Amino acid sequence: MKKEKKAFSFQPKSIPSSSGCYLFWDQNDHLLYVGKAKNIRKRVSSYFQSSKKEVHEGVTRTEIMTSKIARIETRVTQSETEALILENNLVKDLHPRFNVRLKDDKNFVYLRITHEDFPKMEITRRIVRDGSVYIGPKTSVKEFRATVRFCQKFFRVRMVKSSLDYYPLVVTGGLESGQAEYNRQVDLMKQFLRGRTEDVLRVLKERMMRFATDKNFEAAARTRDTIASIETSTQKQIVQFSDTKDRDFIDFVREGSSAYCIRIAFRNGKLLDQNELEFAAPEFSNDAEIIEGFLLQFYEHVVEKPEEIYIPSEIEEKQKIEILLSVGTRHGVSLQVPQRGDKKNILDMARKNAAHFAERKKIEALSHAENFAKALPELSQILKLSAPPRRIECFDISHFSGTATVASQVVFLDGEPKTSQYRRFHVRTLEDGKIDDFAALKEVLSRRFARLASSPLKKEKLEEGEKKKKKQQNLVENIPDLIVIDGGKGQLSSVMKAVGECRKGKKFPPSFKPSKQIIALAKREELIFRPGKKDHLEISLDSPALKLLQRIRDEAHRFAITFNRSVRKKTATTSILDSIPGIGNATRKKLIQHFGSVGGVTEASDKDLRKILSPTQLKNLRKSI
Repeated sequence: MKKEKKAFSFQPKSIPSSSGCYLFWDQNDHLLYVGKAKNIRKRVSSYFQSSKKEVHEGVTRTEIMTSKIARIETRVTQSETEALILENNLVKDLHPRFNVRLKDDKNFVYLRITHEDFPKMEITRRIVRDGSVYIGPKTSVKEFRATVRFCQKFFRVRMVKSSLDYYPLVVTGGLESGQAEYNRQVDLMKQFLRGRTEDVLRVLKERMMRFATDKNFEAAARTRDTIASIETSTQKQIVQFSDTKDRDFIDFVREGSSAYCIRIAFRNGKLLDQNELEFAAPEFSNDAEIIEGFLLQFYEHVVEKPEEIYIPSEIEEKQKIEILLSVGTRHGVSLQVPQRGDKKNILDMARKNAAHFAERKKIEALSHAENFAKALPELSQILKLSAPPRRIECFDISHFSGTATVASQVVFLDGEPKTSQYRRFHVRTLEDGKIDDFAALKEVLSRRFARLASSPLKKEKLEEGEKKKKKQQNLVENIPDLIVIDGGKGQLSSVMKAVGECRKGKKFPPSFKPSKQIIALAKREELIFRPGKKDHLEISLDSPALKLLQRIRDEAHRFAITFNRSVRKKTATTSILDSIPGIGNATRKKLIQHFGSVGGVTEASDKDLRKILSPTQLKNLRKSI
């Protein structure tokens, strides 16, 4: 029998009186809360003093917390500021239940501008101190992609991976203009991205006039279009400040156990950016805790901090947080609470945007839940299955003009992607250059069906013990309830041939019936085909079941294309560079990273190549290409 754990008894003398952090743990060693204090004993003791303040649904705030405490841990610091830093780090690392914390800081993305002779752009989630310039953070990759397209079109700056260049001809033209001119364009782009559009417009107008004087009318027209686009974007500003200070405005709304926060960034007096962030915030946490959590957890991701940050209400740790935010800046960071005027109006706008953000998230959650609740039962009804399909597998083929033919298998469990069970296949039976999706599907599904063609139920009689039962359960769970093929009648026919061949001398599990549990989803008309049925299934285009199938099909397509690209890239690299004496894997990788592709390596000058290669390696390279 398990021994019952003793009830927690608070012992004040066991708590130090110095500054530091305290950690509340429950009986299952789950962290409840992390706090900071100038005097830890005094602060912790306050949790165990009877108080009727901050009542939440008939129970005081402290009673909710203290009723779950099984032990208290303390960590002493040299100062209150150190305690503040430690608290923030513990919240990020340990995710205590009752603290305000950013829900997912892995979503932040940055635009990286590399530090090299011809700088390039890259969308990244990591900041590496390698001399590169980073613009961000953004909470939407989609927004940054739009920014990259604009920068490539008008400033003609390349991507780190040349395959991602959106305007390859325009970008190539930018490189042909020479290093000095190319780098001037990069500098203009940096100013533009930081909101300093006035300097950019002045330089561009001077350049346009120079082009016109030299009768280079094509370049003048291109520059004119750039100016018009920038002026259009800046005319959309609702508020502009007369000075050039960089300012941020932060506000939020509460909805259940979440705080929906908006940060509006002004740079050089103009509106530059807006971030939407969701924080986990227990219902009884106060506004000051949410603001402090935002300031400490968000701004550690901000590369270029503003001079002023406007917040909706005062916070207890204002001066300490100002000091922390100012570290690494040439100017200090001031926290202010506006009472009236434009700054108060912008803060009100942030709050309205936060309310819209919260409402949108609520609708998305309801919509997702509704579709999830409807999709699987509806799919079961449409396909006449005995039960809603828990495990759905989808297969797709991808190739490049008949080369590097590969296939993907994605798995959705209870309507959600199970990425750990995704699989990739090299198609082995097709000759290189031959296009035959039917044969490719037949090969791949034959391999999948071969894994199914021995019933787990027979093994169950022979296996005993917990580990073997668990293995047996995994076998059962890996039996698909539905297989979806990306294609039409032809693709489905090939798959059913694979079924027939696999059945010779073997048996599928009793729970898997191919004639009912394999379908094909055609792309163009979104038609569903079933084995042995001449006509397609009639299904509404706004049906939750169809939307789920489309999502699964699109994921299989994405996964297949990604694998095909990686295979082609590897093949292209190995076909030329692997055969060169003296150039190993590490050097090949450096060459591809620096020049973007094998083509970039072959076109590079000896001077540029010597930055990576030795004289002997360069000589061998030139002999081989």
